[in-house]
Amino acid sequence: MSTRTNFSPKVRGHARRGDDPDALALGEIVRTARIGAELTQDQLALASGVGRDTVIAIENGRGTVGLGKALQVIKALGLRIVPQERG
Repeated sequence: MSTRTNFSPKVRGHARRGDDPDALALGEIVRTARIGAELTQDQLALASGVGRDTVIAIENGRGTVGLGKALQVIKALGLRIVPQERG
């Protein structure tokens, strides 16, 4: 019989969500575009030349992904970034 008393669910490291509103918004756009293109995260990673963990990090809004890798994913989806001043 187990004597374990802590049954809290483990949070998978790659499932953590970021806290930056801009990164979260970008992640939603990327996820929506990927699903609309009927691509899996693996397929998008392969098409963009990045690892699946990078796609997951972008979709979860984590700001740890470098700009170059994020741009690779964005371009593979046929998207582009248009800088805009905050108002």
